[in-house]
Amino acid sequence: MIEKSGDFNGEEAEPFKRQGSLRKVLPPNPSSEGPMSLSAKMIDRPAVSNRNVNRAYSSYLQEYSIIAEYGMVREQSIPGVYVIPSAKSSLLWFGVLFVRQGMYQGGVFRFTLSVPENFPETKSPPRITFQSPMFHPQVDMKSGEMNVKREFPEWRKGFHHLWQVLEYMRTAFYMLDVKEPVNEECSEMFKSNPELFSEKLKLCVKNSQDHLYDPPPVDDPHYLRFDPYDKEKHDPVRESILHPQRNNGSPNSLGLSWVQPGSLEPFSKPSS
Repeated sequence: MIEKSGDFNGEEAEPFKRQGSLRKVLPPNPSSEGPMSLSAKMIDRPAVSNRNVNRAYSSYLQEYSIIAEYGMVREQSIPGVYVIPSAKSSLLWFGVLFVRQGMYQGGVFRFTLSVPENFPETKSPPRITFQSPMFHPQVDMKSGEMNVKREFPEWRKGFHHLWQVLEYMRTAFYMLDVKEPVNEECSEMFKSNPELFSEKLKLCVKNSQDHLYDPPPVDDPHYLRFDPYDKEKHDPVRESILHPQRNNGSPNSLGLSWVQPGSLEPFSKPSS
């Protein structure tokens, strides 16, 4: 039995001391927990009480929280909503909303999601701002900012998440809420003049489509861009997605089979 550790000269070894800077390493994902539960636990950690330690680790804790939030957004897979954090700041996300049905059908609306600087210890909700002019009861015509505080008056750490803000934004274009509007003109037009309201929405949708291929307004490699359809470049990709079995003249193998091809008879059963 070894009573104490020592070096090769028989002298007692010095206590281990960690050297160098802390690395940004995410905790492992236990097999018993899914990505959603792990992400929620990362965000809902108690705040560090020591001020000096809190200052040193605040940037790391914030980064972990935002990584966890983005993982939850990916896990939710909100239909028609695509977002990615900026390459320059994780507090700014670029996004695009595709509206596939309803009054805003066909609209492709670019937006930014701005996360508060003191996230996740914030009381203020994130901000959603549309880049193109938006005619919507809950969106300010001048600034393009959506009234997120209507649904999230006070942000609650561990209870509210960024994917919920994106889901609220998406739902607002399918189920129009004209109560307590930010754009009173839009709300009043919806009630008193439906025909004119419909024409305004069509112009809003068309404007979003006309500016789909505009050059990026910011110099950021993560900004979501679109290119016009190029048959030579995109047709092969489209064909491989729509008809995967036509690749190389044979279907793609999806795994091992335990039955005879063209029948339901298992290999283990002797042929008659």
